[in-house]
Amino acid sequence: MPFFFRLRRGRGFTLIELLVVIAIIAILIGLLVPAVQKVRAAANRTECSNNLKNLLLGVIHCADTHQHRLPPGIGLYSNREPSTNNSDGGHFLHFLPYVEQKNLYESCLVPAGVDDRNGFLPTYSQWTTQVSQSKLKILNCPSDPTGEPQGGLTSYGYNGMLFGVAYGGGWGQGHKRFPASLADGTSNTALYVDHLRLQTFGSDYTTSYWPDWGGQIYSVEHGQYAPTTGPWNGITFQSNIVMSGDRAVVDSRFAATPHDGGINVGMGDGSVRFVGSGVSETSWWAAWSPAGGDISGDDF
Repeated sequence: MPFFFRLRRGRGFTLIELLVVIAIIAILIGLLVPAVQKVRAAANRTECSNNLKNLLLGVIHCADTHQHRLPPGIGLYSNREPSTNNSDGGHFLHFLPYVEQKNLYESCLVPAGVDDRNGFLPTYSQWTTQVSQSKLKILNCPSDPTGEPQGGLTSYGYNGMLFGVAYGGGWGQGHKRFPASLADGTSNTALYVDHLRLQTFGSDYTTSYWPDWGGQIYSVEHGQYAPTTGPWNGITFQSNIVMSGDRAVVDSRFAATPHDGGINVGMGDGSVRFVGSGVSETSWWAAWSPAGGDISGDDF
């Protein structure tokens, strides 16, 4: 007797079962996305902290190499008076060779007869396309929401009470010394902080163009901060950033963080701290005054 094989059609999903599966997948995705976002935010914060750490090491090495003179916020370096092969420009320009950007630095050398602020001598100048178009990873926080990284822009601010103006003829405070100018102590003085590339108001440097004076905060010489001996208007740093187009609605004179819960601050001893949003105004101010005789509290 022949064997007959009966083919059986497999049972498919019912509509209800399909909807249940879809709902379960949606719930899992809903649980996974915030976790992924938190991991990404933590990774970005770590990368930002590493950027600041490298800037700190670079500027300290630079000062050690040049008789302890710190590069200014803007001006001539390493000599305040016009000298052959000075650099002329904003703060970060002066120590590019110390943050693995020696090739970029050397590419911005202009010959004699070009830079009047350096007495028309050969000068490493901010006024070059190589510098103005550079997009340096070390100067851009991955969490900065202000558009895409553009040439010459930075996500970090520098302490205008420490890095001042240094041009020949006595214009500005000149070069500060490291560590002598940090009378409150290197571990008690902030050098760098989150700032954002593009702001909407606060000064005429709302675009943080680092080859020039962009990125400075709390600058006495630029008339940004008054009074110059203590806290002002209850402001520490700006958070919960609101955007207007590709710019952050923040005051360019103050630090601003793209990170949740706090802000990365680079200290004079080479360390980077994540300062919480609950920091007091008194502690915050104490960290930025390099020789104010004041020390930040435990909340910093």
